[in-house]
Amino acid sequence: MLVTIAWGDTNVTLWNDLAAGWRYARGLAPYMRDTPIPADPVAAIRAQLASRESAFLDTVRGGIFAQADSPYRVLLQYAGATEQDIAALVRGAGIEATLRQLYDAGVYVTLDEFKGRVPITRPGLELPVTSSSFDNPLSKGHLRGVTGGSRTKGTRVLLSLDDLTGEFAGSLLWLQANRALGLPQAYWRPAAPSTAALKWVLIWARLGTSVVRWYTQTHPGPLEPGGLSGLIVHATTWGLTALAGHPAPYPRYLPTDAAEPMVRWLATETRRGVRIYIDAIVSSAVRLCIVARELGLDISGHLFRTVAEPLTPAKAQVLYDAGCDVISAYGLVDAGRIGSSCGTPNALDDMHLLTTRTGFLQVPKELAGWPQPVGAIHLTTLRPTAPKLLLNVETGDYGVMSERQCGCTLGEAGLTTHLHTIRNYEKLTSAGMHFMGADLLELLEVVLPQRYGGHPTDYQFVEAEESAQTVLKLVVSPSVGTLDAAEVKGFVLRELERRTAGGRLMTDIWRDSDTLQIERAQPYTTGSAKIQPLHVMANRMRASS
Repeated sequence: MLVTIAWGDTNVTLWNDLAAGWRYARGLAPYMRDTPIPADPVAAIRAQLASRESAFLDTVRGGIFAQADSPYRVLLQYAGATEQDIAALVRGAGIEATLRQLYDAGVYVTLDEFKGRVPITRPGLELPVTSSSFDNPLSKGHLRGVTGGSRTKGTRVLLSLDDLTGEFAGSLLWLQANRALGLPQAYWRPAAPSTAALKWVLIWARLGTSVVRWYTQTHPGPLEPGGLSGLIVHATTWGLTALAGHPAPYPRYLPTDAAEPMVRWLATETRRGVRIYIDAIVSSAVRLCIVARELGLDISGHLFRTVAEPLTPAKAQVLYDAGCDVISAYGLVDAGRIGSSCGTPNALDDMHLLTTRTGFLQVPKELAGWPQPVGAIHLTTLRPTAPKLLLNVETGDYGVMSERQCGCTLGEAGLTTHLHTIRNYEKLTSAGMHFMGADLLELLEVVLPQRYGGHPTDYQFVEAEESAQTVLKLVVSPSVGTLDAAEVKGFVLRELERRTAGGRLMTDIWRDSDTLQIERAQPYTTGSAKIQPLHVMANRMRASS
């Protein structure tokens, strides 16, 4: 009988899980022993930029046209685009102009299509797909993991050890640009089956950087859900210690609401004069600083590298008030890291887009009920080792994209495309109203704390189903103190009316139907420990998956 285990939103055979674990265990030794470290990271990045067109065409040839079941092959045939047509376009106009022409011809994938929620639909075409339809057939897939789903249980992804080597040059330049090279590192990130932290532990270990602590919001044990997740962590810990002399710490379980042990450790390092590079989800970093203030402990001097959520001014201020510095990164598990903090930023989250690895297309997108289109970001895979194969895939994010020479090491290497004020529109639709990321975050992180007290992470909107009806709750942390729920509700409705397109109509409906409710609880987290501004409860997750 075939035995299956649940992994993310896909049933994966035990045989496939064991095979991935074996590939990982077998590949770890040569990765740690033989993978070359670039002696000149600037030259390495420039070489990658010079070869990006040929790398893209090789990926298209092997990953799309050589695969009979590729959904992209169907889309390209639908658009009448041959392999020779694409090659001629790329050589004549460049990758980005080619991607735009393909997009206009219908060669793109919406976020719902990419997640397998709906079939790919174009005039005269309907193509059923699942999330695994976009797995990269060129990748070896050493590590099996899941994305940090907020509306679903997450999507299965395969991560190749070979793909990590392409991160080396950019990672070294990134640390140099932000004066973080050589700092001991600590993590507060989920353990496997999330691969995000494990990936960076592997990268830094090969580059010789010391990872001194790994705290995790999820249980890392071998008997926890996630197939071989515990064995993977054990193998990594043992393998790095034996092979490279850079021991990887075993993850210590530390839930989001129990940050004190990590705070006390950071305070000890501050007293010792040791500056720590702390890799954490934005809201987790904020939590550490809040707890330090509540305990009267000094954790100043450390550098936070924040991920997974928007780094907003309100959240950054909490870190600055604690005497810490902050940089950020932009990435997706499906695509890997796609942006790194600029060393001379012109905005809080100013990123260098890693155009060596990914193609970027920004397309105006109309949102129902919203007066202005947003610049929706679409990604394309330029390398054969990527976890997923992407061709004009919608991310659900938008931001301010520009070209500029900044003077930091990443810019000197030729990475001149910048992105900042990165927000998400896909997760901000609820109960008939579309929220804009910037407006919703300002309400939750600035306006409500100023009026009622608390911190930027103490407020959250939650969508849920109750008695077959959709309700929207404003979740307020009990730490905020006593509140008049009716007064808070009235204030929030007035603010939403003022801040959202069509707000008067929808808030009138919400008043009449009692759609908006106030709940006193800690904000909800996703499976990957993110605190989304609009969280969708599990029953809604199942309905939309």
